[in-house]
Amino acid sequence: MENKLVTIVTPTYNRADKLPLLYESLCNQTSKDFIWLCIDDGSTDNTQDLISTYIHEQKNSESPFSIQYLKKENGGKHSALNVAFRKVQTELLFIVDSDDVLIPDAINTISEDWKQTHNREKLCGIGYLRGYSTNQRIGDAYTQNFVISNFIAERYNKGVDGDKAEVWVTEKLRDFQYPEVKGERFISESVAWIWLAKQYDMLFVNKIIYITEYLVGGLSDSGRALRFKCPHLMAYGSLMTMSKEFSFKIRMKETLLYIVYSLFGKKSLGEIFDCPYKLLVCINLLPGYLLYRLWKHKYMG
Repeated sequence: MENKLVTIVTPTYNRADKLPLLYESLCNQTSKDFIWLCIDDGSTDNTQDLISTYIHEQKNSESPFSIQYLKKENGGKHSALNVAFRKVQTELLFIVDSDDVLIPDAINTISEDWKQTHNREKLCGIGYLRGYSTNQRIGDAYTQNFVISNFIAERYNKGVDGDKAEVWVTEKLRDFQYPEVKGERFISESVAWIWLAKQYDMLFVNKIIYITEYLVGGLSDSGRALRFKCPHLMAYGSLMTMSKEFSFKIRMKETLLYIVYSLFGKKSLGEIFDCPYKLLVCINLLPGYLLYRLWKHKYMG
């Protein structure tokens, strides 16, 4: 099993009712060149018993795949991913959420595309598409198909919107860890991908390999409020997106958010200015404060 190419990482918390569909999609993969690592973030339902059943099933399967199960104290998805970045030993790492599924040839597609790509040592991964179905993508397609480009340039500066299915080179993620703040349970996954993009490019492929379901639209009120309850983590993410690799428009927007999250985190003015982008903070300080007051009243009042 150590010679497998991909580890599918599924952080999960009380999703025993959702996992069967994902498991079925893994059983239906045309290629079994993967390991499934399920990281249980402190579930109180029957997740552990369910995964134990799956492990037993695979031992008696004609076409088995390896399942690894790890349970940890609840700390949020990012803390589960920190464990995965240290633990995974396969060349590639693919995060698949517990309530989503893969199309049958997803692993085969990843394997074939990766093996056919030259200069892999200079890349940090492959970006594919997610869909509501196999023929209805979520958000935008990449600006070109099967092209090597940069995550920041493609997703941010060119405005390619919508959740995507990214597969990462494990060794290049090894040195990254999301910050963990007591009581804060959320930070955008993209913080890690931005960190990688400042060092490496990646391959972009306009193929849907990952199916997910959720309501279309912007942040819900509860989603916005969740972010304000994790102000230190969110400020960290915004700070990473204020660097020179991003367009000026994005840097200005993220500076506003950095100020807002910092104020929710009760940082002093001196602490807010204690960053590499003092001019941006100075320009946006007043509008950032006004936005903070507005959102505090609307979402936290």
